[in-house]
Amino acid sequence: MHGVFDFTGFEYDEKNGVLQLHYKVFTSDCQNEEPPYFFTEKITFEGRREPLTSAKKTVLNRLFKELHIAAGISYYKAFLSPRITFSSYPLTKEEADFFNVFYVKGLGEFAYRNNVTVSPCFKSNAASDDSRPLPDITLSKRCLTAVGGGKDSAVTIELLRQKGIPCTLFSMGNHKAITATVAAAALPCITVQRELSPLLLELNKQGKVLNGHIPITGILSFILLAAAVIYDFDSVVMSTERSANIGNTYKDGWLVNHQWSKSMEFENMLIKFLHGNITPSLNYFSLLRPYSELKIASMFAALPRYYNVFTSCNHAFKYIKENRTLNWCGDCDKCRFVYLILAPFLQRQKLAKIFGSDMLDNPENEKGYMELLGLSGFKPFECVGEVEECVAALFLLKDKKEWEDAFIVKNLLPKVSEKYGQQACLDFIRQAFTDSDIHNIPKGLK
Repeated sequence: MHGVFDFTGFEYDEKNGVLQLHYKVFTSDCQNEEPPYFFTEKITFEGRREPLTSAKKTVLNRLFKELHIAAGISYYKAFLSPRITFSSYPLTKEEADFFNVFYVKGLGEFAYRNNVTVSPCFKSNAASDDSRPLPDITLSKRCLTAVGGGKDSAVTIELLRQKGIPCTLFSMGNHKAITATVAAAALPCITVQRELSPLLLELNKQGKVLNGHIPITGILSFILLAAAVIYDFDSVVMSTERSANIGNTYKDGWLVNHQWSKSMEFENMLIKFLHGNITPSLNYFSLLRPYSELKIASMFAALPRYYNVFTSCNHAFKYIKENRTLNWCGDCDKCRFVYLILAPFLQRQKLAKIFGSDMLDNPENEKGYMELLGLSGFKPFECVGEVEECVAALFLLKDKKEWEDAFIVKNLLPKVSEKYGQQACLDFIRQAFTDSDIHNIPKGLK
């Protein structure tokens, strides 16, 4: 690889709530050989924004700087430039350390699928180390809760509601599953729009650059933290579960985890970085971290108001609207997984109606379920739970008469029982419903 990737700068139009992030890429080591590519990403914070004090502006500017670097991963991955430069600001050692890890682990799946090595070179400028005290700002004690349109955010919303915690929802864009979930929750919502550089989309379409999975939750987290300051919230609440900690496979000695920016490792890293380098006044945590996907599914099953509006299928959330499917595609690992973990808690006919088909009675899904159950391959590159809880979900169907003739249950349950043994399957169920005490939930919400 050749060339230079430059973080050119950013500017925020406070009046209109528009943040622009600029990047420049030279594809040759000699910057005079050919013209560079220029990329500009736009993030718009819609609605009524609170007036900013001087201290809040300082914090927000720091968050925008980190967001500029985090969002740059979408453009860096296209070229994997060996040299990284910063035109408009210096980099501290803490920032360099944080983003070297963010880029390597966040692009783990990208590196695996493209068979490349990701080795960014973020270097600190000693003169840039900031020893000034961090701004301690005053924010209203209320929660800004990310909504993704799936079962997890619905469970978080209702847990907060049961606790009587003031909660405003956060939507990235206006996807119909998210807006429908917001409507079902009947809570106020803040919307932020993210527009990728059209040039990147065109280069991807032409196949001229590398493309693949990025740590989108990591980027979203910085947007949420900036939004918390702009709209006056002291807490950002996520809905990531403990299953996100489990990786998929290995590449270059690194554990490749499709969900790395949803993991406890990333959450801890972000909180330490936030409180040590930006401000101690903001809270960031996942309310579902103690729970398995299987337990969350059992909790969601008690929330019928969301049955007909939630969607977890990633094909329904593709960036290019023309490429999206309606609700559930019924033919991806995410659809297969969510269907399986809901099966023990919903009537078969009801579940099939929600998804548009009976996925556990479709022979074409056998290969995908073999991987989810650990009977072949490795855990799919998707936001799916642990093999053990998939096994637990299938085993919970063993004595349910309505499922006994379903193709997947009939054909894979014997193989699961043979591989793991009945006692291990019972242990998997017990483990799935035993809450973890490893989380960052504040004492008042624990």
